Amino acid sequence: MASDAVISVDDDLLEPGLLENPYPYYRELRETRPVHWNRRWRGWIVSRYADVYAGLHDRRLLADTITPYFQTRMSPEDRERFALTYDVLNSWPVFVDPPKHTRLRRIFARSFTPKAVQTMRGIVETYVQEFLDGWSGRREVDLIDDFGLLLPANVIATIIGAPREDLQRFHRWSWEMNELLHGGVGTPARMERTQQSIVEFKAYLEGLYRERLQAPRDDMMSWLMEVQRNDSSLTPDDVVYSCMLILNAGHETTQVMIGNTVTALLQNDQWERLAAEPQLVKTAVEECLRFNGPMKGTMRAVAEDMVIGGVDVKKGDRVMLLMASANRDPAQFADPERLDIARNPNPHLAFGHGIHFCLGAPLARLEVEIGLTEMVKRFRGAELASPVKYQPRILSRAIDTPLALKLA
Repeated sequence: MASDAVISVDDDLLEPGLLENPYPYYRELRETRPVHWNRRWRGWIVSRYADVYAGLHDRRLLADTITPYFQTRMSPEDRERFALTYDVLNSWPVFVDPPKHTRLRRIFARSFTPKAVQTMRGIVETYVQEFLDGWSGRREVDLIDDFGLLLPANVIATIIGAPREDLQRFHRWSWEMNELLHGGVGTPARMERTQQSIVEFKAYLEGLYRERLQAPRDDMMSWLMEVQRNDSSLTPDDVVYSCMLILNAGHETTQVMIGNTVTALLQNDQWERLAAEPQLVKTAVEECLRFNGPMKGTMRAVAEDMVIGGVDVKKGDRVMLLMASANRDPAQFADPERLDIARNPNPHLAFGHGIHFCLGAPLARLEVEIGLTEMVKRFRGAELASPVKYQPRILSRAIDTPLALKLA
């Protein structure tokens, strides 16, 4: 627990004003209480770039926040009841630490090499053209439902080797899981609904696995199965759970990134500039990640008594490394409150850093770069036509549908 010597507050991180625009609050944190205890959230909040960056690299801050939750906040009956949820989450590299992390991350390495991602370019380009062609003749679209969901979901399903007609099922399963993982509120029985989604998701992917045993294909599930055959430490469940993670994160995070990127450009008068200077698309994507990325922060568990930003924290405490605040720290970024699509270099932390850096980042960047390039070319006069409302989640910063885009 926090001591009397540290700053302790009761801030509601899901207060409507903070959901709409948390950045003035983040500035206050950096300036007055960069490392403090939040009683309502029951953990430490870390907001300055230097401390967040150091925390992402510190092995004493564990990514495995799942085990402490199951061990300390669940009854023995519930631990048994939700054992499958624990097994799945405890097999995802994002929630484990070395040496297990090293072993599990290896199964992903072949699938997300730069060369592999470049082979996905043609898939992405095909879908971008298909979905934007569908906007032809329309005056207004929902950016989320009419593009943000469709593009990454179709791309990742094609790469995995799953049929397009099953996309709605993936989205439903991912939504239920992320309501739990990203700290959503207002969803009753989140654990039960997450467990049910995992049961259905696993059964579905096991069916694909059995098909690939009989007839391997040139897709990601077959690639992962080949890695498994050559590594006796990996199991069929490792492959299935890895595909579950890729399908979940591969479309959810990229969908959020598309919505946040387009919104940031339109709200900050940078859309037409990008249309006039399309060569800036790569730096524009990086700047939008810094300015309003898909994740506010990431959680860690303290493995031993230590000091963060001059503050003593105790073993067993939980910590939120607030990347969205770090990305606006004036100690690291000149004029950080201004969106500058030509900003370079741009050492933002939107995808994390260190050994838990997001493996799917190259694919997410590719999808947004290609989609954005085509959108500004076709719809130079686009503008937002509805209020921008963010979902009430602690860790992610996702815009709710509908996000109306007037095509002009």
